[in-house]
Amino acid sequence: MSAKKEDPRAIRSKRLLKEAVQSILIESQDLQELTVKKVTAKAELNRATFYLHFLDMQDLMKHVVYDIFDDLSKKLSPLLQLESVNSDEQMITFLDYFYQHRKYLSVLFEEKAFQKKLHNFIVDFIQARRDLRQIVKENAVSKDIIASSILGILMWWIRDGKHYSSEYIAGQMSVWMTRR
Repeated sequence: MSAKKEDPRAIRSKRLLKEAVQSILIESQDLQELTVKKVTAKAELNRATFYLHFLDMQDLMKHVVYDIFDDLSKKLSPLLQLESVNSDEQMITFLDYFYQHRKYLSVLFEEKAFQKKLHNFIVDFIQARRDLRQIVKENAVSKDIIASSILGILMWWIRDGKHYSSEYIAGQMSVWMTRR
């Protein structure tokens, strides 16, 4: 039995609604500005189309956040390879994601739930790297401390340090990422 293929119109509508959310966040820099009316107007779709795909704004935002973490997983998966040829370059690619999407990510960084989810994502990544490299030292720096440091750097960079390049930030972060 084959899996049912999603209608291309549904895929397009969902994409347009998600892009509308990002656009509104870039313009207003405020999550409170998001309403079904504004999102559908920006996407040039009607409310019925919105409710065909999402329960409410929270449901849409949940899908937007899932997409962010899916993208981040794709950026980080090469870093989990044991014989990673150039992890600095891959880290820069990861950081470039944050820089490219900084205008709406800076708004999401204000939300404690997003910060916690990103923190947990980074902790899981650090543990996966340690597992692959078979690092089990008792005195290894806590994953939570490293994740908090990385998250803090990312938040500062997106808000106040935009003039620093991804390469510079990667160099600063590599101290924590490679710490055993």
